Amino acid sequence: YALFDKYFKKIGNCVGATSCPGGQGKDSAHYLLSWYYSWGGSLDTSSAWAWRIGSSSSHQGYQNVLAAYALSQVPELQPDSPTGVQDWATSFDRQLEFLQWLQSAEGGIAGGATNSWKGSYDTPPTGLSQFYGMYYDWQPVYTDP
Repeated sequence: YALFDKYFKKIGNCVGATSCPGGQGKDSAHYLLSWYYSWGGSLDTSSAWAWRIGSSSSHQGYQNVLAAYALSQVPELQPDSPTGVQDWATSFDRQLEFLQWLQSAEGGIAGGATNSWKGSYDTPPTGLSQFYGMYYDWQPVYTDP
């Protein structure tokens, strides 16, 4: 779940949209480690329920290039899922691009990007730089309720 939009909305397609259908396949994947992800459910089998939640924002500080590399390149650590190795290889490349995109002329790396401006796919301010359709945010998630 960490590599996908919070509500599985297509990346770069919903910001400022009045309606936004869910993504298909992996077009809701940004391949970055998002702000958070969690899941759970009831222990009571007579009233079973489950939930899952994630984030549409990714911060530079939460990326883990070494883990993405290991999960895509080290045979002993590669996932057994049908597309896991390729997903982590894409994440490895995307994380490196993300860190380079976020690096300032002074050398510092800060901020991140979001697929859901203000947590509700609002229209972002004009002129913001984009990363694979996600908008730059110097404090991602801070304004996402």
